[in-house]
Amino acid sequence: MPDRFLPDYGLYLLNKGVRPETRLVFFDLPVEHLTRPDLRTVCLTLSTEEGGQDYAISFDFIGPRIDELLAVFPHPQQETLWRWLTDRYTVGEHVALSPPATVFSLEATLGAVRQGIYERFAPLIVRRVTARP
Repeated sequence: MPDRFLPDYGLYLLNKGVRPETRLVFFDLPVEHLTRPDLRTVCLTLSTEEGGQDYAISFDFIGPRIDELLAVFPHPQQETLWRWLTDRYTVGEHVALSPPATVFSLEATLGAVRQGIYERFAPLIVRRVTARP
């Protein structure tokens, strides 16, 4: 199973010497699915390319960043997502979003290295989310 995963972008950045407090900015991120790894975190996982290599990149939204993320969705979809987030039994679940939304810009820093079931990774901790103006 581990051979089916892309290398982690957060680990790549750490190995390149990017400091954890460095503010990284991303634009026009598609939000097609979300994961809820614990009660207070929402995760968006995407792929990105750097130097001809594809990487998995995960963004963790915590606290008020979840509100900012949900603000990029139309009102009816926001309500559905809030119901999903307030249900304690949805921890560990993934939700596919149709139609998807787009985050205009996202600012993040590198989080601590974690050990997942199959691999090590360093999530990007979201510090600011901006919806399209």
